[in-house]
Amino acid sequence: MKAPEPTQQQQSPALFENAPRELARSRGGKARSLSGDVRPLPSRPGNVKSIRTMEVRYVNALRNLPAPGWGLGCHGALLGIANLGVMAGMFPEDIHRDIRSWLPPGGRQVSDKEITDAINKALFDHRDGHSHTQRSRPAPFIKDWETALKRIIEQGTISNDADLWEASPVGLKCLPEETPALFLSTLFNPDDLVWIGERNQPGILGETIRTTSEWIEFFQGGGKAGSHIIINPLTGVPAPLKSGNGETMRGDGNVKAYKYCLIEFDILSREEQIRFWSAVKLPIMALIDSGGKSIHAWVQIQKLVTVNTQEGWREEVKFKLYDRLLTPLGVDAACSNPARLSRLPGHYRVDKCSMQRLLWLSSEGRPVC
Repeated sequence: MKAPEPTQQQQSPALFENAPRELARSRGGKARSLSGDVRPLPSRPGNVKSIRTMEVRYVNALRNLPAPGWGLGCHGALLGIANLGVMAGMFPEDIHRDIRSWLPPGGRQVSDKEITDAINKALFDHRDGHSHTQRSRPAPFIKDWETALKRIIEQGTISNDADLWEASPVGLKCLPEETPALFLSTLFNPDDLVWIGERNQPGILGETIRTTSEWIEFFQGGGKAGSHIIINPLTGVPAPLKSGNGETMRGDGNVKAYKYCLIEFDILSREEQIRFWSAVKLPIMALIDSGGKSIHAWVQIQKLVTVNTQEGWREEVKFKLYDRLLTPLGVDAACSNPARLSRLPGHYRVDKCSMQRLLWLSSEGRPVC
């Protein structure tokens, strides 16, 4: 279960390296807190109606999350939401991502630790009330991820934006306002339905969801759109929200073709990220300067695995690619869904006073070097 309308699932860093991949309702088991402590959760017969009630209350609590720093009770609300999420049997990392996505701006910053502490407390407090079983995580391919990551970075032959830009197979000598059209025409088919907008905007056909050709015409005519883009084409047909409470046009259930996944680091410096991408042998389609500290890499899925369904994505991409390879390397685990938002190149990011830029682009998935 997720929050109603998918929003920008922001950085949920490697806090969940030792947390359960799945907390399933069952007869008994253990759950691991986000700090890594294993805590027993004695069994109790599940009540489907009660669980459904908790899911609805969880969604409503997210929608009414007060802004932090103005004495409106944000800190207490975090624990309340965490409690409801745990009682509904949600993954801890999904609770964290939902809170981060729905948290409104306010008078202070809410740290990842504050959210994590609330979830850990909820896991502990409900050990006698609900039963959760930790799904056995696939064993990571990489045991010593710090050493492996360091070795990859050391092999990188490019260390700055300018050299990466020059190495791009598709020429990037265009004006910023011309970048969105170049990007779309390279990565999507003319009739693909693509969502572009601000992170909280819904999917609306003819507005935030248009064909590639329509978007290109829009941008070439001087149109301005939002700062985000969903990485995969959509169906244009409503799909149920994962909560079961309504429908959406821009969620994971709306993905038509599983073309790309998004990979992003929050733990590396800019130079280390560039060196990583110039060394790693993955079928890369694009590298985008987010306008902040990170680089968004679009990787071509079909050159790695065959995926045609949500279940196929979950097994082949989420569990095998992210959980066994990428997340152990320090990649942001929150990037592993097919309707993930990325930054749209050519958009000026007001909050950072910087441009979201294309750094490297290819018409087919290939390593940078």
